[in-house]
Amino acid sequence: MERQNPAVSPELRGICLSLAAGGTALLATSAMIACGTRLSVGEFELLSAGPSLAIVLLTAAWCASIRSGWLAASPKAFGPSLHAAIAIVPFVSAVLIARAVTFAPLTEFSTFLLWFAILAQEGTTLSLFVSTLYGERIGEALSRSEKHPATPTLQPMLKVETEDNQHVAEEPIEEESLELPPGVTQQLTRATEAGQEQVYGLVRAKFVSGQRHVYLHVGFCPPLPSVPHVELHQVEGPDVQIKPGQILTSGVRFDLKLREAPTIDALPVFEFMATCPTSDNGGLRAAC
Repeated sequence: MERQNPAVSPELRGICLSLAAGGTALLATSAMIACGTRLSVGEFELLSAGPSLAIVLLTAAWCASIRSGWLAASPKAFGPSLHAAIAIVPFVSAVLIARAVTFAPLTEFSTFLLWFAILAQEGTTLSLFVSTLYGERIGEALSRSEKHPATPTLQPMLKVETEDNQHVAEEPIEEESLELPPGVTQQLTRATEAGQEQVYGLVRAKFVSGQRHVYLHVGFCPPLPSVPHVELHQVEGPDVQIKPGQILTSGVRFDLKLREAPTIDALPVFEFMATCPTSDNGGLRAAC
């Protein structure tokens, strides 16, 4: 669940956003004025190395302040286009300003310092900016690529623990034309077939607006005779990451996580199946 930084009050957040947006616009305007002045009258040729370097350092500090103010306001609810503008516009403006004053009569060392200052600042602040806003998504993407390098499409992979061994159910359940009526959270059937006791059907989870993580519980009453083999396959709703939580004879818990926080309530539907050998003795099992 994405939350704003609790240390930043709404008033301070508004100030930070306003300063970041206004600073970006003012920096872009300054870059256009600098380029226009250089192209029209060549006024920057009169500058020495000191003022030129001071202009570039001020520009670098300006860019860093814009991105710091944007991140301090915790603007994760905004669209990617606004993040891209805060990332790209100051960078382009800083390069244009540095280019405009590079034509001054500078030594090679002064020119090196001028460009090193602007590029080092941009490289550092841009990497921090991107990692802060998109670090979690980048980490999830890298993790998925490492776990499933040759898999073209993502399928839920459930690790099922039994009494004697552990294995992974890698094949998705075959989808059938089943529907879960509105308002119904679970619709399960329990049957015995070919020496196997089965519990199967449809279950629905609920993510409220802004929530990314929920638990999904499926109970067995009376309990199954042994720890079952469990499969869970999504058939409807936004893409959900599925992890097994706890598997017992009396029920199963799954940990569900959305890739992005929903703006409205999300109700994904899953097809569920649990199977285990039938009990050898015909006595009654303990009540749930």
